[in-house]
Amino acid sequence: MRLYALLVWFLRLASRLYFVDIRSARSERMPDAGPVIVAANHPSSILDGVILSTQIRRPIHYLARSGLFRFPLLAALFRTLGAIPIYRRSEVGDHADRNREVFGHVYDLLEKGGCVGVFPEGRNSPRLQVGQLRTGIARIALGAEARQGYELGLVIVPAGVNLEHREFLGSAVLLRFGKPIRVSDYAELHRQDPEQAVLRLTDDVQQALRRQTLHLEDERLARLVDELGDSLQGSLGELAAMPPPQPPRRKRFIKRWLGRLIGIYSRSSAATAAAFQRRVYNRQFISEVIDRAWQADPERVLELGLGVERYIDHLRQTEVRQALAESTGQPVTGRLLRLKMTAYAILMAPIALFGLVHNLLPYLFARLGSLLIRDEAIRLFSYFGLGVIGFGGWYALIGWWLWQESALGLAATMAYLAALPPTGFVALRYRRNVLRYRDRILVRTLFWDERELVELLRTERARIQDQFVVLADRYGQVSESSSNTSSSAGSRRL
Repeated sequence: MRLYALLVWFLRLASRLYFVDIRSARSERMPDAGPVIVAANHPSSILDGVILSTQIRRPIHYLARSGLFRFPLLAALFRTLGAIPIYRRSEVGDHADRNREVFGHVYDLLEKGGCVGVFPEGRNSPRLQVGQLRTGIARIALGAEARQGYELGLVIVPAGVNLEHREFLGSAVLLRFGKPIRVSDYAELHRQDPEQAVLRLTDDVQQALRRQTLHLEDERLARLVDELGDSLQGSLGELAAMPPPQPPRRKRFIKRWLGRLIGIYSRSSAATAAAFQRRVYNRQFISEVIDRAWQADPERVLELGLGVERYIDHLRQTEVRQALAESTGQPVTGRLLRLKMTAYAILMAPIALFGLVHNLLPYLFARLGSLLIRDEAIRLFSYFGLGVIGFGGWYALIGWWLWQESALGLAATMAYLAALPPTGFVALRYRRNVLRYRDRILVRTLFWDERELVELLRTERARIQDQFVVLADRYGQVSESSSNTSSSAGSRRL
């Protein structure tokens, strides 16, 4: 377990650099002791296991397909993390016999009060969906309870992995824990009809997991939720209630100062992390309202969708989408933004160039190296692993060269190395901002003096808000994600 703790500590440090931010909500629902199965969705392949391991404070034994163990280095890493291979019919001929042994091993772990991690979809999650769950998690849970006369006390905790961007690099992550499901509640049904008990428990886990993530069956509705989330960004207020913040745990002196040192490289603040969490909860609230409204009143949803399309089309035509999103209700001042971006481009150029020069090679190493791997699950994790190896080795090489060939002392060398990761992030952000605003500089002055057009956009946005308020009042039922939300949503302005 010491090796496991050391590896998780390293992954926690690496993930702080890899992701913009990782947050957990309702983590008190995860038992500190006793048998538990963590059931999570699977949007980011192997990285989902990294996210769970760094956010849950007890060892997790993952069930993973055996094909991932064919690579020696990955197999050693997975076994260190306590992973258990599950054999598929397409991978081995004697999969049934092997899986019986696996189930026996899992039963022993749970009977000892262990924690088992399962991705019950059995594959990567579709976009904005939780795929159909396989029945394996229910069979394992009910089988473990039955071996102990349904007195084991096993619970299944749904864990929703919510990514702001599925391309991962620069993404933020919110891990949401649902209410634990007691497996013994299905004991009577399992005694009478084991297969029906398996199906019911599987369905209950699926519904609980979907409540912790964004899930929409219809791709058209998924696009509408995306567009509504962008159009109403910053205007939902407290309509979608979030759980109260958890008090921070008291840490020892050394851990407290190490945490502060690591925090220097964090690309988010408390404000940006809270804003991301708010966006996740708002989008889930929007998706729940739109999904219910589509079942009961599709014509009204179609009308709302047309209004959103017109609004977004006008924003694109005027090239002021970002300006309006960031300063709704304020006059759009072209000269001020032009001056701001010009100053930014000039002053940040040296820092961005420094970051580019010192981080380009390891970035290309990780990027190109991962493209050589065909397996999607391995490719995504290899991007992460090659980044850790590439950047770590490159920084070590730079440090050694400075120590041997330059006149810098130890303190100056360490300061130089400490500047490399944050300036690399500056270079990425600089490129994105310059490319985005470069296009706008060419056309923005053609439109920004037309007050009537800007007023039209504000009017359309207000109409969209009013239409959504009506839907939220009728179909925004109180759920776990908005347990503190008043049913009179329509009485409040967005």
